[in-house]
Amino acid sequence: MELMDKLPIQYAVEVVHWNSFRPGAFREQFSIRHQDGTSFWLGAVLNGRKPEWGRVRIDFNPNKVAGHAVFVKLLSFLLESTRPMHRTIKRFDLAIDIPVERFSVFLVKDSRAYIERRHGQAFTQYLGAQSSHPGRVKLYNKTVEAKLNYPLTRLEITIDPTTSFDDLPWPAVYYLHTLQMNMDDFKATETERFILNAILQGCGSLNQLGRKTREKVQSLMTRYVSYIELSPEDYNKIMNQLYGYTRGTAVAKPTESDKPPAPPEPPVPDWVREIENEELSM
Repeated sequence: MELMDKLPIQYAVEVVHWNSFRPGAFREQFSIRHQDGTSFWLGAVLNGRKPEWGRVRIDFNPNKVAGHAVFVKLLSFLLESTRPMHRTIKRFDLAIDIPVERFSVFLVKDSRAYIERRHGQAFTQYLGAQSSHPGRVKLYNKTVEAKLNYPLTRLEITIDPTTSFDDLPWPAVYYLHTLQMNMDDFKATETERFILNAILQGCGSLNQLGRKTREKVQSLMTRYVSYIELSPEDYNKIMNQLYGYTRGTAVAKPTESDKPPAPPEPPVPDWVREIENEELSM
């Protein structure tokens, strides 16, 4: 609490504190907001039959706050105050940006619960349990969400870090090279595109099609369909960076934007400026 009280004095941040007495929640909760609008959350004292006073959780986006001096200070304090075997990563969200229009990207349903929401261009699909449970998948229009001036679709999946690469609940997500498909001489009719998507979604198989249609759809798959995949090497890099936060090896250099704004200079009277200008002109 002492550390949190001092942060707004030492740094250009806003600290908001509130309490929660809901079972399973943290009693002391803090939101730390930086000048650039980014923020992270910290909770202490886990509520239960007996409050667990030594439990602390920090929730953050490393792409946004890992370079801020306040985050570095708090994380360093937590590392210094805990034993290595007690530092754990509960879950993390892996985000993959796909630089194409949202309606050209498709999520294939599987055994997980499926939800779809459409609000104009804000087209979002979900797989898995609600909220941030491991295995949760979200595919949405980042262009609309972030008010961008270029096409961008984002895939997010919540992962339990104890999951091996082979056991990842990775979703089947693919996108069509729509622009290339429209420009190439090898054009596809609306019916052929519908058949292509139906087969990719698991509705039927190529063997059910006639020879000519089957050959055309196979060519479409080869030329214009790409799946979103994750390699074992990339997954290992992600895990190494992730656990670097529990070892203090993945902390970036603090940014200068965390410094409190300098106090404004006192106004200089006009007669002083006139004298200074006369001296300079002599």
